[in-house]
Amino acid sequence: MHGSVPSHRTRPIFDDGPGTSASWRPRAFHVYRRQLQRHLPLAALTTGVLTFLMILYLLFFARHTEENPPPLTPPPPYDDGPGRPEFYPWDTTSLFHPVRMYAKGKTADDLCPSFPHHLLQQSIQPVLKIGHADVGKPPLEAQLASASACLEDLLIFSDLDEHDFPGNRSAYDVLADLPAAYARHADFGNYTYMRQLRDAGTLDVDDAATAAIRGWAIDKYKFLPMVERAWAMRPHRDWYVFYETDTYVSWDNTFRFLANLDPDAPLYIGSPSPGRTVPDTDHVTWFANGGPGFVLSRGAMRRFLARKVGEQGDFLEAPQSHRWPDLLDIDCCGDSVLGWALWTAGVPLVGFWPLFNPDPLHAVGFDEDHWCQPVLTLHKTKPEDMMELWRWEHINRQQHKPLLYRDLYQFYHPGQIETRADWDNSDPKAWEAPETVDSFEACGVACGQNPECFQWNWHGGKCRLIRSIRHGFPRAADRPDENGQGGGAYMSGWASERIAAWRSARTCDVVGWVRPSITRIF
Repeated sequence: MHGSVPSHRTRPIFDDGPGTSASWRPRAFHVYRRQLQRHLPLAALTTGVLTFLMILYLLFFARHTEENPPPLTPPPPYDDGPGRPEFYPWDTTSLFHPVRMYAKGKTADDLCPSFPHHLLQQSIQPVLKIGHADVGKPPLEAQLASASACLEDLLIFSDLDEHDFPGNRSAYDVLADLPAAYARHADFGNYTYMRQLRDAGTLDVDDAATAAIRGWAIDKYKFLPMVERAWAMRPHRDWYVFYETDTYVSWDNTFRFLANLDPDAPLYIGSPSPGRTVPDTDHVTWFANGGPGFVLSRGAMRRFLARKVGEQGDFLEAPQSHRWPDLLDIDCCGDSVLGWALWTAGVPLVGFWPLFNPDPLHAVGFDEDHWCQPVLTLHKTKPEDMMELWRWEHINRQQHKPLLYRDLYQFYHPGQIETRADWDNSDPKAWEAPETVDSFEACGVACGQNPECFQWNWHGGKCRLIRSIRHGFPRAADRPDENGQGGGAYMSGWASERIAAWRSARTCDVVGWVRPSITRIF
């Protein structure tokens, strides 16, 4: 009956019946009881410490959610450390199909079928800021017929409600969202006056009265409410791309760029300009120049627009557009105020110049900073350039490589013609040649003798030497100033052979997707 059980184990091992010695019990019964008694205080202490740490975590960390984030002090503007690569190693692909099209003379109806419309429906919201003064003018007409032509879900924000734009689009008056307190501002009075003219039926009819409206003075008030309205009308999009009437946007490059960033990170992206100084510090904040456009991520929008809520569900804070009337009264520019408001909300600027370029196409200075880097936006684009550049991009787009400044050089080919009369190719960073240089021809010789010089400019008896390669624009002679200085014809020249050698040595095998910086600025 006992099977294989040893004879000395025929009784239950804990049976203390007759004839059984207590010392026969298994050793573990005594040893483990003493060990347990000895270690019990240490276990109790460890449990207490862990419980205390868990309570601290719940009190100070876990209670902060996305809707109720911890108080934030904006960090210093981000910049790359010396140990990081200069460029992101991104491998990007165009989502246009077909990637290239013969576009000369083509219209939006011909070219828009290649546009990746699904990106606008799912993740990216374009927002165009205009003014009533833009309506019917060539810059807006060119914008809507080219770079914005394929944007079916485009939001247009203005200072008056407008209708009957191409594609059955409408513009929304975002200044109507502002509280009555703004009416006390002298600049805001232009908006009130414009509405009065509209209501009286004399806007654009009485030319003198309409011309008295200072539309630029109204513009600064649009930035804050347009951000709020964009979220209200198209909430939870991955990205919000804000731009202006004369902004050229390469949507192919923009899509490639944003595909490599996290939309739930609080990102405010653009071309850096110095902004306000933090009180009682030397810390200068930065804002995105509105001209070349800027981008806000979903994470940035949520953080910026969040408002504290009371125990009974009431908002304890005003909307962002209601918080800054005093600052808007004294600041010239809405992009500056928006940048400061974002900074105070914990969303500092992430600078991506020269991807976002404040210069127009004809004034781009091709150099080491403008060659292997992609072009996302350009500012102050002339209407004729807007249309032609849009078509040119369709012809020159590549599947696995974004549009680079090196490619953009081919649009105008600056330097192909060695000299031009009545032409201004000057650069703000030009330096003056010695006074002994007394003619346009001598200015060209001086440029040739300086290995850093790519072109020269002669005007008003002064020779200016230039390190970058710029196309420039036609410019007629002007008169001397009141002191008899300056004046005369504009003459421009290019060191064509030097330019050709410089270009051929830079093939851009590595795409310059620059990392964010606020020390690398225009």
